[in-house]
Amino acid sequence: MSTLTVSDPSADARRAARQLQTTMAAARVSFTRFGTRKTLTPEQKAEAADAFGAEGQCLSAGKKLLDTRHPRFKAVTAVRHATVEYWRSLSLPFPEPGIRLIPQDRLDEFQERLTGFKTALDAAVRDLDRHFDALKDAARERLGRLFNPHDYPVTLIGLFDVAWDIPSVQAPDYLRELNPALYRAECQRVQARFEEAVRLPSRRSSTNWPGWSGT
Repeated sequence: MSTLTVSDPSADARRAARQLQTTMAAARVSFTRFGTRKTLTPEQKAEAADAFGAEGQCLSAGKKLLDTRHPRFKAVTAVRHATVEYWRSLSLPFPEPGIRLIPQDRLDEFQERLTGFKTALDAAVRDLDRHFDALKDAARERLGRLFNPHDYPVTLIGLFDVAWDIPSVQAPDYLRELNPALYRAECQRVQARFEEAVRLPSRRSSTNWPGWSGT
């Protein structure tokens, strides 16, 4: 008579979650950018609505401050997209907004690549800024009476940026002695978050990860 051993899915999830905790680090990437759209003033919306015989308060309208199809603007956007694509290709999802998990042994690579992306972004923004006056002139012609010079900064330099950090997603060690019960509760909460991370869909196959066997 043979015995059939059935794997416990919850136990598998716990093992996989512990593996994530010991081999992965949280990474957060954020961007700032100059907003290229601006809502019309109540007076402008009322004027636009009048042309259609509508009521101003029933109209939602905005204006595009810059032509985002301009090659120099598209170059800035391309750096941002490349940064996000690299971050996602290197990482696994985590159930906290803006955070993904990357292998601990690739943190140096992550730091180096993000520094490179920031350098490329700064260069693209400087190039865009050299065409800023021409872009504003084009907007003046395109927007007509909707054009307002006060909608535009003096320069675009410093208004586009990428930042990153390695936030802690573990239970804080100081709670271990300060409040053991709270520390255990935090450990359980963290474990649950990593178990949820194991179940999240990923574009990458688990077999691509050194030392990661998945569930």
